[in-house]
Amino acid sequence: MWRTWYTELSRRNGLLAKSGALCLLLGAFLLFLPLVDPRELLGQSVWMKPAKFFLSIAIYFWTMGWIMEEVKDSRWVEKISWLTWTLMLIELIIITYQASQGKISHFNNDTSLDGALFGLMGLAITANSLVVIWVLIKLWNAKHLPQGYLWGLRLGLLIFLIAGYQGFLMVSLHQHTVGAADGQEGIPLLGWALNYGDLRVFHFLGIHALQILPLIGWFVFRERPIPILGIAILYFLFCLFFLVLALLGKGLGIG
Repeated sequence: MWRTWYTELSRRNGLLAKSGALCLLLGAFLLFLPLVDPRELLGQSVWMKPAKFFLSIAIYFWTMGWIMEEVKDSRWVEKISWLTWTLMLIELIIITYQASQGKISHFNNDTSLDGALFGLMGLAITANSLVVIWVLIKLWNAKHLPQGYLWGLRLGLLIFLIAGYQGFLMVSLHQHTVGAADGQEGIPLLGWALNYGDLRVFHFLGIHALQILPLIGWFVFRERPIPILGIAILYFLFCLFFLVLALLGKGLGIG
């Protein structure tokens, strides 16, 4: 099944298929670096953040590679694929470089270089959001796909964008924890704060609507748009609950 899926993905978008596979391997490699590099930052290994981003962007590359086949606009798909690849590469390089220096990558204005790198990441993510908006517009006009699957794609992209723009809230606060400084005790791997609000929960759940809703639309409600619309609303409210919880300063332990 894996081989069949990856073969189809490679046919659809070789660049993003191979890039996603490479990111997956690099993310797995970084998970083992703490065995030889014991440095920590904000209570976790300095390599944990780049590892999580490599793994997350691997999934993102594969998802966008699959979706852009549905756009049916060969004039733009290759350009958009390379733009997606470039913008995410900027993010990965900066996060990994700052981790190698034992520094945080986000909300870091300690030096002019740190501030410039953080600003460059912000520009890359903003530009990537514009790419996603372009894909959403193309899919809004699509007629050739099963309606349940199509609405899963549309609503997944829409929630992805909302969760992405929620990142500006974290930037305005200059941290992701509410009620305490970043680096509090959190759940393993993800690091979400247990006893304080954490804005990353909504961000994470929201951006992965990009995978969850299209998959439900394809496998469960392929020709039925109304149920997928209902599920999307419920899923968004579920995500929103964690945003409200974070803004109230409540952690996952409701502390």
